[in-house]
Order: sequence, then C-alpha cells, then structure tokens
Amino acid sequence: MIKKNQFALIFLTIVTMLAVWYIKAPVSADKNNSNTTEVIESEDTGRLEELALMREAIRNERSMTVMSLDAVLADEEASLSTKEAALVEKKAISGLTEKEVLLELQVINCGYRDALVHATNNGVEVLVISDEDSASKANEIILMTLASFDTGYDTVVVNFMSADELKNE
Repeated sequence: MIKKNQFALIFLTIVTMLAVWYIKAPVSADKNNSNTTEVIESEDTGRLEELALMREAIRNERSMTVMSLDAVLADEEASLSTKEAALVEKKAISGLTEKEVLLELQVINCGYRDALVHATNNGVEVLVISDEDSASKANEIILMTLASFDTGYDTVVVNFMSADELKNE
C-alpha cells in the first residue's frame, strides 16, 4: 500500500512541476517584430505593451530590494531587530504591489483602456490610458486611490494619456 501512495505522490509532483513550467514558459515571439516600438495590444485584454514594460521595470526594482532584504534575513550575524525590520519592509513591499494591481484593475473596470499605478515615498501616480479626460473622472480616481492606499499617501497624481501619446514618449 505504501508503494502505491509513494507512486501517487511522485506522479502528482511531476504533474505539478510540468504545469508550473508550462505556465511560466515564455511564449515564442516572432523575432522580426521584437525591435519595434509601436503600440502593441494584448489580444486578450486590450492592455498596452508599454505599460506592461513599465510594470516589469517596477517589479524588477522591487524584486532587487526584496533580494537584498532576503540577504539580511539569511545573514547569521544580523541582529534580531535588523531582521525584523527587513521582514516588515518585505511585507510592506508585497502589500504595496498588491494594492497597485488591485487599483489598476479597479480603474480599468471603470471603463478605461489601461492604467498603471505606481506608489513611491512621494505619493501615488496613476497613469490612465483614455482618449478623454475630465476633472470629475480624475477626482473619482483620486478618491479610489486614497481609499485603496489607507494611510501614508497625501499626494496623488492622475495623468490621462491616449495610446498615441504614450507611443510618442
């Protein structure tokens, strides 16, 4: 009976590993179109590639910070208070990223084509891709932002851009 359970666990582990590999494997892209700078939309979501690249840059910057915090946590000579501060900062970065993604989705659900939310120590910047802008729509987004980021952010900047303006920057 133990042999059957071991076989089932091994098989389940292999299937799980293959599923993770399949999900994380990059989709083969056309090599000829990789150097173009035109506005590219994802066929599934309508989101812009330029904003995806900005999101990736923010994610890479934060992952470098998290790696340095992990080094502090792994250091045997670091004090307990230093490790605790690193752990708190790591959790804060994770929570901040989660809030940004949720706010982006909330803004997109309001009928906008795409959005990018970036929170820093100075405040929160929201870039909205839309052909039309208005002060009342910006106020709605500011209120959503203040509600999403509970405390610590007094400055919220909302910028409206069209896809063509984003392409020209």
